[in-house]
Amino acid sequence: MMTPEIFIKRQCKADTVERTSLIQSLWSGYGEVVRYSLTGKEAPSSIIAKHCSFPSEVSHPRGWHSDHAHLRKVRSYEVEQNWYRHWAPRCNLSARVARCYGNFHDESTGQRLTLLEDLDAAGYADRYSAHNLEYVMSCIHWLAAFHAGFIHQTPPADWPNDLWRKGTYWHLDTRQDEWSVMAEGELKSAASELAACLDNARFKTLVHGDAKVANFCFSPLDNQVAAVDFQYVGGGIGVQDFAYLLGSALSESELAKNIDYLLEYYFSELGRELMAQGESQAFAQEVVEEWQYLFPIAWADFHRFIMGWSPTHPKNTPFSQQLTEQALRHLR
Repeated sequence: MMTPEIFIKRQCKADTVERTSLIQSLWSGYGEVVRYSLTGKEAPSSIIAKHCSFPSEVSHPRGWHSDHAHLRKVRSYEVEQNWYRHWAPRCNLSARVARCYGNFHDESTGQRLTLLEDLDAAGYADRYSAHNLEYVMSCIHWLAAFHAGFIHQTPPADWPNDLWRKGTYWHLDTRQDEWSVMAEGELKSAASELAACLDNARFKTLVHGDAKVANFCFSPLDNQVAAVDFQYVGGGIGVQDFAYLLGSALSESELAKNIDYLLEYYFSELGRELMAQGESQAFAQEVVEEWQYLFPIAWADFHRFIMGWSPTHPKNTPFSQQLTEQALRHLR
């Protein structure tokens, strides 16, 4: 495979390319995200390269590794490149994502290289720290704009064709190993019914699929936000991202105190964004009503994953159990 430096030089019309810092290693040793500084009249001053290569030995922090898990990760990097190539340019202005300077895939080794705008340099240099409700609201606004921009009423079976047909990394089809080790009980028995409620929703959109607060970059001056990490983007309903975001950002007491307000904010922003792009008020209302009903179902679907993957995880809270119980009551 050509070196990242050569590919960056070519794609970004740079005179010089220098690796400056490792931002992070990818999950289970599948590569790295690196910042490079560039010089050249037409080149950006820096870019971020996501370099995926597959380890000979996989080390999962919680012991979950199998051929199935490996293939899911390999597919996720392919999906992310498809996202930046074909879908990211269609994002609403309020759903900011990094510009992509180019993708490379070496079919013989499976390695992938994705060159992205340095969001820090673009003004999004801040990251979330606990209890910053303003930043959570910025993320909710981003999600509402993103979900409105890709809304689809009863989409065809092959939609969205080069992404995950079902977005999110925890959906039941790809998590049978975790489901099988769950404790017996109503949640385990109802897992496929919960998934079917989400799958059969009338109104679908693209979901980010891993919309935790750590995957957002913030502009401290004006509370603007941009999202990264699109490995699990695909078809779904907006409240799957919304539920996952809340669980990643807020403590149980903050959630219990603010949940009604946060739901109201998401749905008012979603309705506003839908109408701003020309949908009727009646259409926006139908989307909102369906997704409001499905919010506890989406929450319970993620809780099902946690109860198989790591039942002692801090996300297994009384608040989460209560919402899951509400979803199970819906099904009964």
